[in-house]
Amino acid sequence: MLDRTKAPDIHEIDAVTLQFAEITHLDNGARLHSIISETQPVIRLDFVFKAGKWYEQENGQSDLTAKMLLEGTIKLTAKQIAEKVAFYGASLDVNHGYDRTEITLYCLSKYVNELLPIVLEVIENPVFPESEFKLLKQRSQQNLKVQRQKNSYLATHAFTRQIYGNNHPYIFGYDEQDLDRIEQEQVRYFYLRHFVTTELEVFACGAIDKNIHHHLSSSIGKLKLKHRDAATDQDEKGIPVQSAAQTKLVEMPESIQSSIRIGKQFPLMNSADYHRLLVMNELFGGYFGSRLMKNIREDKGYTYGIYSAISPKEHDTLFFIGTDVKSSVTEDTINEIKKEIAILQNEEVPTAELETVKNYMLGKFLNDIATIFEQCDRYKRIVLNDLPQDHYNNYIATIRNVTATEIRNLAQHYLQEHELHVAVAGRYN
Repeated sequence: MLDRTKAPDIHEIDAVTLQFAEITHLDNGARLHSIISETQPVIRLDFVFKAGKWYEQENGQSDLTAKMLLEGTIKLTAKQIAEKVAFYGASLDVNHGYDRTEITLYCLSKYVNELLPIVLEVIENPVFPESEFKLLKQRSQQNLKVQRQKNSYLATHAFTRQIYGNNHPYIFGYDEQDLDRIEQEQVRYFYLRHFVTTELEVFACGAIDKNIHHHLSSSIGKLKLKHRDAATDQDEKGIPVQSAAQTKLVEMPESIQSSIRIGKQFPLMNSADYHRLLVMNELFGGYFGSRLMKNIREDKGYTYGIYSAISPKEHDTLFFIGTDVKSSVTEDTINEIKKEIAILQNEEVPTAELETVKNYMLGKFLNDIATIFEQCDRYKRIVLNDLPQDHYNNYIATIRNVTATEIRNLAQHYLQEHELHVAVAGRYN
């Protein structure tokens, strides 16, 4: 019988076991990654193409292309696609990112045979109707007008332009007039060039039996999409970074608040320091009990929330601090952030504080891989970023073993004040 007067035993987390996929190389060059779990009768399919912002010729081109995929095909109108998916209680979404575009289907496993042809039709036979394209551009421009009234949007846009220069694909957002330069044929061209089966990665997870796996392999293997000429792509030649001035103010004279972004480039995910930097970031501003929260929110009362984050992409990683404060304390907030950085560089983290952060990160990681879909997301990151299979066990080991001295040394090396960029949208009093 359970004795509720005693707390459960505490066990150290030594390693984790993530499910790795069975990989099937299809006849058309695509790869199917299958992760099986029969706990629930559901399936998720992710069709991942190298068709993100990184590959654009014009700002907004990849975004409009992704959104147009669900606006009609040779056989189905946008309404018919939506109705058929809804009839089976499923969801079909297109998610556009900096590096990739993903087409994702969630459904009950028993309906895969009915829904897969719809997904493949969306991928293989979009028609990009002119009327829908014009409406999409109008909606997108109207949404941009709304977003560009927000300090947080303007600060992040200005900050990423400081880091990367004016023409880099990793700049956050774009201007309304950018969409004026994009015509229907440019969207069609982007689709033909970058939605290709030779580099398609398909991730299937959930209740996948032999019959479903055979059906997926056979059907997806028949996709025929244009081969692209890799010799002229941006990932082959690289894109130069042209950093701007260290401080940028986007003036919003009527605003009573200021949005602040401070940060710089960090190493890629395969760097030897990357996992240790995640611990440093968590301690500094990555969770509610972080140093930035204790100082800027709890002690000074300058803001409702402040955070720091490490944002990894395939070709770069960005570290940044973000907060919204009353305009009158903008400069004080920036000074307090720099003060916290200096403390991190000059004083070793107390043992109790470091252990709290470690336990938090380990517990959160276990919580974040509780479902098969979450485990598939971790596996997907390993595949798409060409990481070693023991990437997450290295992550666990690093969290457990990182020292206060290492944290201090990392702060000294990576958070030098003269390398930090500062962007403010609002008023700088």
